[in-house]
Amino acid sequence: MSKENSQRLTVFWIFFTFAIWIFAFRGFLTSKFELTSDALSYYDHVKFFIENLGRGVFPLWDPYWYNGSPNDFFLRRIGPLNPFYAVVLLFKTVGIPYVLSYLWFLAGYYWSGMIAFYLLAMRIYQNRFIAYAGYLILLFSALGTRLFDSYMMFVTVPLIWFFYFLTAFTQTPRKHFFLGMTLSFMILMGTYIPLFFLIILGLFSLLFLLLYFDRVPGIFRAYIGFFKKNKILVLLSFLVLVLSFFPIISFFHDSTRGQVVLPLRHGDAAAGQVLTVPHQTLDWGVVEDLMFSYYFSDLRLYKLAVVYVPFFSVILIVLGLIGRINRRAVFMLLLGVVLFCCIVPYGLPFFNFFYKHVFFLKLFRNLHFFIWFFFIPLFVLLVLEHWKMFTETALAGNRRKWFLLFYVLCVHLIILVFVWWRKDAILSTYLMISLSFIFWSLLVLRCLRANGWGFILLTLTVLVQPMEVYHYFSLEETVPHTKRYFYDFSFSSLKLKDTALITPEDVPADKPALYYASGDYNFVYQNVSNYALRKYLLNKFILVDHLEPVDRGQMEASLLERIFLADANAAIIFNDGLRPKDPGDDAGPFDPDPPPNAQRIDGVSEAFKVLAFDANHVRLTIDMPYKKFLIYNDNYDPYWRVSINHHRARLYEVNGAFKGTWVPAGRSVVEFSYGCWWQYVMNVLPLVFALIILGGIIWYARLSQTEAEADKC
Repeated sequence: MSKENSQRLTVFWIFFTFAIWIFAFRGFLTSKFELTSDALSYYDHVKFFIENLGRGVFPLWDPYWYNGSPNDFFLRRIGPLNPFYAVVLLFKTVGIPYVLSYLWFLAGYYWSGMIAFYLLAMRIYQNRFIAYAGYLILLFSALGTRLFDSYMMFVTVPLIWFFYFLTAFTQTPRKHFFLGMTLSFMILMGTYIPLFFLIILGLFSLLFLLLYFDRVPGIFRAYIGFFKKNKILVLLSFLVLVLSFFPIISFFHDSTRGQVVLPLRHGDAAAGQVLTVPHQTLDWGVVEDLMFSYYFSDLRLYKLAVVYVPFFSVILIVLGLIGRINRRAVFMLLLGVVLFCCIVPYGLPFFNFFYKHVFFLKLFRNLHFFIWFFFIPLFVLLVLEHWKMFTETALAGNRRKWFLLFYVLCVHLIILVFVWWRKDAILSTYLMISLSFIFWSLLVLRCLRANGWGFILLTLTVLVQPMEVYHYFSLEETVPHTKRYFYDFSFSSLKLKDTALITPEDVPADKPALYYASGDYNFVYQNVSNYALRKYLLNKFILVDHLEPVDRGQMEASLLERIFLADANAAIIFNDGLRPKDPGDDAGPFDPDPPPNAQRIDGVSEAFKVLAFDANHVRLTIDMPYKKFLIYNDNYDPYWRVSINHHRARLYEVNGAFKGTWVPAGRSVVEFSYGCWWQYVMNVLPLVFALIILGGIIWYARLSQTEAEADKC
């Protein structure tokens, strides 16, 4: 078969098997089943980010998360520098509902990672059959199920693409490979957990230098040659990378100020950094995840977060044991073993030493994520290496043919006996073993090639077991989608009043710890009764006549609670908010006969209108006969600003956590705005550059392909 026909055949099977994967998870991808766990949060916050971006707003503030909080934490979680979120906007533009747009984007994004893995395997093994097998095994592993309960793909996919571009650039330095590395690096560094990637990259580089020291000088010379030839491209890419670091640096810096807290995550960690986690939260790690997966060895019980790789890969590992060990196999095995030893928090001395002396390890909470980010793809590469070692042995000479055939028979018989002895194997496991024996026997006898029949048999062998596994998974683990997600509403209007009736009997007394919130709001939330706080927050805007200054460190929650319950015509502010004194604070006219209760804004009227509202900004008109203090029950933050009639005004932190300002008598335009110009620059510019780099990758890839075709002619 010609190279061109082989390429077309491979492309067909890659598309066809992805269609089978879609069929296996059709319940999720049609929103029949609902997302669970972390996938819910990522659905919500990606929606909030995407829909605001579609309106031309980069959402630095989230007014809906516990009465408002900086959105940077959630931006860092989803990775706002990912240009492929534009696919969701594209789907929505043509009329596809957001939930389907997001789910289809997730599926396509995952598939792109599998294609990257295929391309990486092609670069390593130069064999379409082997690369296609790796693509199939990884595509139908447990990795795909984590789309529906976690955020693994937002790290795993760019990680695979990065190592593909790194390998391709090392072998053949090209502009699109270099830009691909740059974009993948930007996406990975744009999250609040780039440390997973940096640890993997650092260990990979160290072991590569140790095991491939003889190749390093040649690689270094090739890199230098490319850099000299493309100075402007390299310099601009470096500058964009540096610029993309600023948001994450700013995020870590702001997290030390205590303005936001993560009580549920932080626990009793002693460090002042709110992202720090106590050592005891690391009890669930890689070992525990693997043991948890072992409990579900009966694949009829398969569920989310259980490690699973098609059992065909185990046969490959055993077959490869007869092959000759090479340096690449040693490198892969050593890379996995060393990383595994370094991230086991108990029983081995390495992690405790690193946790004590390496500051960023204190930010890790889920060490078992390394399984999904790295160990599963690495294991599949090692499986392919065993295929390569076995086939090299099989092709060494005809004298070994019958011996290898006998070895294939023995391996499959031993595995068959083991599976039968376990008594919990599903039917497709026996079928897979039978197909595998036929496949490897024909391969040893050289009766099977990478043609149509070869692809059919390989595809059947790999897919027969996971398709039955996913069938049981859909029956047992899935939950019908019966409720709306948190952000399934329009973000363009501001709700002025909660219409729910609040009585002490309606509101539970107990309050769970918040996951992420403003630090001051967390104090109010924890110390003021649930009923009093809910009653106070029924209205977004409140007008009062009196302020009661207190020292910041001496405010009593009981005083707040009395004001909230009595609906008093007063608000508490901190003394530090009065210095230096605003000349307009005492200016009248004040209401000569103020009412005993606060004036709550129930809706739009001639005296109160909302002119504009988005995540970072609200503009109001207020028309009153007397000067009033306007409370905006959205959490205070130092980056909020307020202006009255286009003039900067003083913004106070009110009632322990919220914000407010004096509004003069008469008609006034009041505008609250969040963020400084430099915050928008350092967030928006890298996203724009990421889109430009993506366009550059496509342009230079097409140019390189055109040049290659011209060389053939």
